[in-house]
Amino acid sequence: MEIVVRILSGLLLVGALLHAWGCLVAFKARTPERAWSLGSAGFAAMLSVLAWLLAGRDDPALAWVVAGGCALWLLTVSAFGRAIGNLADPRVLYHLVVTVALGVAVLS
Repeated sequence: MEIVVRILSGLLLVGALLHAWGCLVAFKARTPERAWSLGSAGFAAMLSVLAWLLAGRDDPALAWVVAGGCALWLLTVSAFGRAIGNLADPRVLYHLVVTVALGVAVLS
C-alpha cells in the first residue's frame, strides 16, 4: 500500500500546485479570494506531504490525521463545486477522486 499512498500523495500535490498557480493567474494581488484560494492550495499541499510521510510507517494516529484531512478537503472541494454550480467540473472531479482514494488507502 506504500506505493499507492505515495502515488496518490504525489497526485494530490500536483493538484495543489496547479490550484495555487491557477489562483495566482485568476485573482488580483491582495484580494480575499486570492488569499483564501492560496490557503486552500497550502492545505492540500500539506495534506499530501503528511500522507507521503505516512507511507511505509505504521502510525495509526498519523493515518487518522491524514484521513480527517482528506474528509475536510472533500468538503472544501465539494463546496467549490457547488459554488461554481458544477460538481462534474474536471478540477472538482480530480480532487474528489484522488482524495477519496488517498483517504481509503491511508486507512487500509
